[in-house]
Amino acid sequence: MKTEPEKRKVPFQGVGRTLGSTSASAEPTIASPAAPTTPAAVIVDETLPSTSVQLRLADGTRTIGRFNYHHTVNDIRSFIDGSRPGESRNYQLQVMGFPPKLLNDPQQTIEQAGLANSVVIQKF
Repeated sequence: MKTEPEKRKVPFQGVGRTLGSTSASAEPTIASPAAPTTPAAVIVDETLPSTSVQLRLADGTRTIGRFNYHHTVNDIRSFIDGSRPGESRNYQLQVMGFPPKLLNDPQQTIEQAGLANSVVIQKF
């Protein structure tokens, strides 16, 4: 009796999509790690506690920003504005989750807003 060899399982390798996304591009792109993505306005002090925040931008790109816990929501906006010069500044930031939480207070720190190791979405 001949048995077939077991087929090797391959994990999902597709691209994630967000419901309600307004992105016109067919494939979202990921920012190249080789390109300098930290604007001069956001300086991370390595001697203080720091965290990474994944940013999902309205154009479909994803980038990761590194911040200290004392940085504010306004510093995240500065990071986005510095990495996308010439684009509209009329957007809102929200924390991914259910339900998504709008980041209304620009002076709130990353620690106060609970943004350590989180995902922040840019919405127009």
